Amino acid sequence: MKLATWNCAMGLKKKIPKLLSLSADVMIIQECSRSDIEQLGQSHEWSPIWFGKNKNKGLGVAAKAPWVVREAQALKPHWAGKLVIDGPASIELFPVWACMSKHPAKQYIEQVHLLLDRIEQTPLSPFAIVAGDFNSNSRWDSDYGTQSHSAAVERFRKLGMESAYHEFSGEPQGAERHPTFWFRKNKCTVYHIDYAFLSRSLLPKLRNVEVGCCDDWLSFSDHAPVLVELDL
Repeated sequence: MKLATWNCAMGLKKKIPKLLSLSADVMIIQECSRSDIEQLGQSHEWSPIWFGKNKNKGLGVAAKAPWVVREAQALKPHWAGKLVIDGPASIELFPVWACMSKHPAKQYIEQVHLLLDRIEQTPLSPFAIVAGDFNSNSRWDSDYGTQSHSAAVERFRKLGMESAYHEFSGEPQGAERHPTFWFRKNKCTVYHIDYAFLSRSLLPKLRNVEVGCCDDWLSFSDHAPVLVELDL
């Protein structure tokens, strides 16, 4: 199974061919409209789900056969959800788009901590994934105190989950060689802020992790896709 997460920076309708070039089986797409996700399902035989309040800008998930979304529910924060995706295996997926929020007044990694509060309430499936645009990196830990990026990574670790990129590359948090975000589309101002955390049972099945390169993706979005390949 190939899973991709990508903040498409709006206008997904015109970018669907580029998105499909990833050949992913499950896609998590931030900053997309509800109609664009629904069109993906109608035109390309995907099983789509969309979360959000603004129909023009939300969080989408799509799965293609033999994978299919069986259950889906929105979670707090607003741009997060919980899905069961069935196919050759059963996956518990928590897609996320960590944004600014007024109710409650939380931002970026603080939103991920809200999601972790919910995840910690019940046992996780053996095959669990939390993936998306976290808008965070450990280099900004001092801005968030007890709700920092590193604190979130430690909470994931206590749940038996690790970042696929860091597990595969061996790079430490905060020292990533492959950026996933070009601030204001500036090639010189880059950060790694998109992640996929996998449960311990999935780590031996991790086969590859790729981050889209600047030359291929900058004209489409200020984010690069992160592609995770699992032997499922």
